[in-house]
Amino acid sequence: MLGTHDWRMTLWQIRTVVDDEPGRLAALAGSLGELSVNILSVQVHPVVAGAVDDFVADAPASLTAEDLAAAVAAGGGRRAVVRPADVHGLADPPTRALQLAARLVRDPESLPLALSELLDGGAVEWSPAGVPVPDEGELQLRDPRGGSLRVVRMDSRLTPSEAARAHALADLATVLAAAPEGAVTWRRASAADVDEIAAMHDRCSDETRFRRYHSGLTRIPRRQLARLVNPRLGVALVGEVDGAIVAMGNLMWCGAADATPAELGLLVEDAWQSRGLGTAVTRRLLAAAVDAECDRIHAMVRPDNVPMLRLLAGLGLPTHRHWEDGTLTVTVDLAAKIDEGVASSLGQ
Repeated sequence: MLGTHDWRMTLWQIRTVVDDEPGRLAALAGSLGELSVNILSVQVHPVVAGAVDDFVADAPASLTAEDLAAAVAAGGGRRAVVRPADVHGLADPPTRALQLAARLVRDPESLPLALSELLDGGAVEWSPAGVPVPDEGELQLRDPRGGSLRVVRMDSRLTPSEAARAHALADLATVLAAAPEGAVTWRRASAADVDEIAAMHDRCSDETRFRRYHSGLTRIPRRQLARLVNPRLGVALVGEVDGAIVAMGNLMWCGAADATPAELGLLVEDAWQSRGLGTAVTRRLLAAAVDAECDRIHAMVRPDNVPMLRLLAGLGLPTHRHWEDGTLTVTVDLAAKIDEGVASSLGQ
């Protein structure tokens, strides 16, 4: 009876390989239609083995992923991947790509997250090494901030058209990484830079200095700045534009009693924020940590320091968080990178 029928529907994403022959798509749609599944959108990706059909479908709530996979197989589909979807999956590929490109313009450091969304949850892992030869089924992209990005989707391979979209997004990030006022040059800092580093601190806002040092000091003592550039205590890198220091990153070796071998600290002058400098110097410092066989680093971050939290999350490396006394300590695990024996990218 009409009154007892369950009309609830659920969105699903269905991905399957079919033979590239006339009528195959119709047969697949017919098999799903027998279960009252309504196809809302479809993408067809040509591949060597035929075609990959990617659907977003509306199905009765009583159906399971196994039910849908069986219907796909009955319609001639192979290697079906069925997973829940939401309304964002209804956006066509050009619209989604444009939305992610707009986000990348607003936040040039969001490339890893944008790639993951572009490729429906693909895993994006950063490495300080250059771009290696990719394994079968994965994509390797040059990260404009240094190093490379490995992209892989565990439940299904990337198609050539998806790889092309990912390359286009990475190309946009490369263009955005070029600072309009001049190229940023990275180098190791020394005691001779203390005056210029102090001047850069003076140009920073109170909020920027507070996020870096977690104190309300209006001027950082010279002895503290000298300690930051002491090569016996860690690695200090500065970014210069036309001879002026606009950013600084530190990796300070911790004492034997500390649970983490090194502490990460960043400061980017306000006028140069949101241009990827934080990510660029962080990745160079992580490469230095790997070279020193430092298996993990930590960063003490204020909970309102969203850019820093987003930067650490976007590295594509395992992280652990510990909350204490209003400060979040984020630990980045580098053990896997040491095992890979990756080379330093400080010279890139």
